[in-house]
Amino acid sequence: MTIFAKEKFTVAVVGAGGACVAFLHQIVSSVTRDQAASMRVVIFEPREQVGPGLAYQADVDTALLNRNAETMSVSASDYSTFSAWLRWKAHHEDELKSVSDTDLAAAYVPRPVFGRFLRDFFVETCAAAVKKGLQIDVIPHAVTSIRRAERYQIRHADSVLLADSVLLAVGNTGARDHYGLADHARFVAHPYPLARQVVPLRVAASICIIGSGLTAVDIAVTLAAQGFAGTLDMISLTGHLPFVRGLQGPPHQLRHLTGAALTALGRDGTRKSSLRSVFRLLRAELRAVGCCWRELLCDGTPPVQRLRNELAEAGQVRPWQRVLAATNDVIEQAWNLLPGADRQLVMKRFAHAWMARRAPMPASNGRILADMIDAGRLRLLAGAPSFDRADAHCLRATPADGGAPCRYDYVINATGAARWVECQQDSPLMWQLLQDGYAVADPLGGIRVDYATGAVIDEDNEPDWNMRALGHLTSGTYFFVSSLEMIARRAQHIAGDVLSSLPPDHKVLATPRTAAPALD
Repeated sequence: MTIFAKEKFTVAVVGAGGACVAFLHQIVSSVTRDQAASMRVVIFEPREQVGPGLAYQADVDTALLNRNAETMSVSASDYSTFSAWLRWKAHHEDELKSVSDTDLAAAYVPRPVFGRFLRDFFVETCAAAVKKGLQIDVIPHAVTSIRRAERYQIRHADSVLLADSVLLAVGNTGARDHYGLADHARFVAHPYPLARQVVPLRVAASICIIGSGLTAVDIAVTLAAQGFAGTLDMISLTGHLPFVRGLQGPPHQLRHLTGAALTALGRDGTRKSSLRSVFRLLRAELRAVGCCWRELLCDGTPPVQRLRNELAEAGQVRPWQRVLAATNDVIEQAWNLLPGADRQLVMKRFAHAWMARRAPMPASNGRILADMIDAGRLRLLAGAPSFDRADAHCLRATPADGGAPCRYDYVINATGAARWVECQQDSPLMWQLLQDGYAVADPLGGIRVDYATGAVIDEDNEPDWNMRALGHLTSGTYFFVSSLEMIARRAQHIAGDVLSSLPPDHKVLATPRTAAPALD
């Protein structure tokens, strides 16, 4: 006779950065005591701390958030979580008092400080879970494989955990090595943490940064703060830096690009719409604040002049930035409304321009870069160079225009997270899931997930309703996933789905959790 044992419904979270903390916050906030008594959450994180992840790990203070302190939060409904923590901490720590005494709507805090907040917020979340009777466990191992049987078999180290629901929150994939420089001694493939990877290079005479986005800005500003006296070249396809963030101003209320208008375009979800139709709504929204979409998205101003123009306007509220910030409410819906061909067109022609404007840098960083340019220590170069790696002590690059080769003591990759997992080294776990057909690559980025739920879609085109993905992995489905605000919103949906699907009386075969047979 088979003997059954009462078993808690187990939710496994793979990865413990900001996405994990946002999900836990939503679960703990929403779970009832009866639900809490019948479930537990198990978090897998090989790093020492839960919360900071890679994005907000301990690092130099020159690595700033690109959003002001008042708008940073892991809650989809409470935007004061970080600012309230800052003010409370300032009573005990002088280093934070100078920040909390300023206008937090204009304060750009070092990312490691936000990492400390995430760590503390996780501890508070666990304390709230205890009061409700919800068990949260942390296993300090990386997950190496997940297989699906009656329950999910989650391999970690030499053990297997059986789970009923899985959330993949593994964070960003590493940057791609576009020029084949990976094994050269003077190539820095991953610049974070800056304190370890970049600061020691401050004595170099010449450095090349591949890329000119927010990561490249972090590197340049950090080198400047460390007394770097050499020359620095930023090389990217356009040569353009991110735009500069103006003053926050009051939130913009969308009048044209609204959820209702998008629903009407899609006939209540019964059809796709065209990029032209969606863009017409965006143009009307920008026009209402006196902005021409063509001048905004098709700006042909040379890179250095554009930086100077941006800095000149940084001290005022910029209406178009308020409009773009407001699109957080509808961006997922608008993206989902587009047919595949139009999405491909957006990625090819508009995505880079959109993100440069949607995720601008703080004005303080822009001023540092301008000073470096004026001093002749920073150049912004456009085009794809060719690299000569014959010399073990340096790298040489020939510009795209065929000019004289440049010699660099070091080349730093700042091209940002890769859009796809393409080999085992990118992510052993995601590579296994892709190879086994539990997940499939999305042609626009990451893996395919169900739009409404975040459920991972397998090789049979079937959503797995008990395996969800959150964050960078879902970029093809949701487009704008680099914002913690957007991740928190999606975490709220997933947490609600997990709780609503919780069985009232969960029973499984009594199986040891840590002594399961080895997986093939």
